[in-house]
Amino acid sequence: MSGRRRVWKEIDLRGLAENLTHARALVPDRTKILGVVKADAYGHGAIPVSRALTTAGIDMLGVGDAHEAILLREAKIDTPILVLGATLEGEIPTLIAHGIVPSIHSPDRIELFAREAERWGVRLPVHLLVDCGMGLFGVPPEHALEHLCTIVSEPHLQLAGVGTHIPSPDQEIFCREQFGRFEEFLRLSSVAGIPTPLVHVASSRVIERYPEASYDMVRLGGFLYGLGKSNTHYGERPQPVLSLRTEIADLRDHPPGTAIGYGGTHVTKKKTRIATLPIGYHDGFPHSLSNHAEVLVRGERAAVVGRVTMDYAMIDVTEIAEVSIGDTATILGQDGEDQIFASDLAEWAGTVCYEIPSRLSPRVECITIEAQESETLESGRLQSKMLADSSRWVSSCEEFPVSMENRDRFPPLDSTELLSARSNRKPTETR
Repeated sequence: MSGRRRVWKEIDLRGLAENLTHARALVPDRTKILGVVKADAYGHGAIPVSRALTTAGIDMLGVGDAHEAILLREAKIDTPILVLGATLEGEIPTLIAHGIVPSIHSPDRIELFAREAERWGVRLPVHLLVDCGMGLFGVPPEHALEHLCTIVSEPHLQLAGVGTHIPSPDQEIFCREQFGRFEEFLRLSSVAGIPTPLVHVASSRVIERYPEASYDMVRLGGFLYGLGKSNTHYGERPQPVLSLRTEIADLRDHPPGTAIGYGGTHVTKKKTRIATLPIGYHDGFPHSLSNHAEVLVRGERAAVVGRVTMDYAMIDVTEIAEVSIGDTATILGQDGEDQIFASDLAEWAGTVCYEIPSRLSPRVECITIEAQESETLESGRLQSKMLADSSRWVSSCEEFPVSMENRDRFPPLDSTELLSARSNRKPTETR
């Protein structure tokens, strides 16, 4: 035996770095990039992905909750981390202890964070989330300035950023209305003399349609992993980073009229060769793909037939010459001249493409394809340049958590610089 598991995913970290380079070319020079690594980096492996992004000069990492952030810290990843979602009260002490930046998604969290930061003797950087139409997390825009004032008045809190989330980039009128609400909040904060550092609005889908929404930082997940459905607004789609493969475990010839699998949902119409693949819905190959998907074998497409079980799926390989047990079957990725994308599987399964890699189980082995040494050195030079140019970014301070006696290590924000930069930004057009 080779020792390799029956199902494996290949993570092309070189492709990940190239997608990040592509993203940098699409946003203004001053715009920072947050790499979203929540949900185990969308199933790509949060630790290897975070290490590769850090080497390639990512400015910040975004996680879904405090637990995900702690796993990265325990892996010795010291890149600034922002919790994009809610922080539960019991998670706050651990979050502070590991130097993780939280998002304030509701007014009650301001007092909780301030009280716990005072107990630890730190000045805690926080981001304020404004709900401009998502309806999930964030303070209402009409009360956002009030909460902003509360944050800046707290001696143990440091306003490090403000953001919002656009839920429907394809609905332009609705999307423009949300941009308008957020711009009005920024205008009111400017009039009140409160600088808003590190403004972030755009996710992968937003930045592809509305480049004017770059602001100070963009939050990229699907773009970095190459999960887009088609070519982007800027040209070719980013390359997929994840490939998913298994191997043929069994081959059988069946006469016409043979019922295949549970429930006999597929019946052969002619003499048919069926290959059994050791991948099922426990591995992350959805049951909804039963009789509705294709895989690649020897560079050719083979249809999934019968019901996908917990551990196995069956494919029709009748028309594929010289197929044999042990042949590789590509679920996601390229084989020869053909390729299956996450968006293809998502369409067949009736879901979104982000769900496909995110639901891969721990039973799937992860194999990483590392960047070349020359690429790593060049990325390191880029990272050094970005860090040297990030004096305005309070949440990247290596001294966090910091005692109140040393709080002067967090210099006051330069209001003139921030307001000048904001006034020079082209206003978002509303319709």
